[in-house]
Amino acid sequence: MNRIPRRSATVAAAVAAAGLVLAGCSSDDGTTAEDVVGSATSAAQSAVEGATSAGRSAVEDATGTGGPTEPGASVEETTTLPGAGGAEYTISGPILAKYNEIGGANSPLGAPTADQQDVGDGYIAEFEGGIIAWSPDTDSHVVWGEIRTAWEAQGGAEGELGFPISDERPIPNGLESEFEMGTITYVAGATQVIPK
Repeated sequence: MNRIPRRSATVAAAVAAAGLVLAGCSSDDGTTAEDVVGSATSAAQSAVEGATSAGRSAVEDATGTGGPTEPGASVEETTTLPGAGGAEYTISGPILAKYNEIGGANSPLGAPTADQQDVGDGYIAEFEGGIIAWSPDTDSHVVWGEIRTAWEAQGGAEGELGFPISDERPIPNGLESEFEMGTITYVAGATQVIPK
């Protein structure tokens, strides 16, 4: 998939180098160094644009997406994933991206256990080992283990704490996750909910 862009980039570099050599060796036939360099630069730019387009087409063909592929681009990809017990579940958008980022079914989250669900102004997807929650104000974050249990006891995303605003992270002697309206810590085998 990367052969076309690499070849085109190599060709563009060669054209640019040749242009610079020709500029240094040009005669007095009316062609200036600026003309040669401009032509070489234009040719190199065309080659790079062609490589970028070819690379984008290859990605779109491979992923089935027709939208932007740059980091941070808004591609609303939806897929059906095999779940526990052979069932299939639909996961999409930023939750799917987060799931894939942390390793998908091979991560501690494991396989999905339900379809992605609308919750308030966001979404939640449940997996064997935890939840991924997303809202437009918080992005996608994983909640699992004892912190998940405490968060769900508080009503989850629709409760007092709202959506997570961080993934779980280590703190001295334990773990912590931040939410829109508070923090949950898990230290020395005990959870503590700290509202804002």
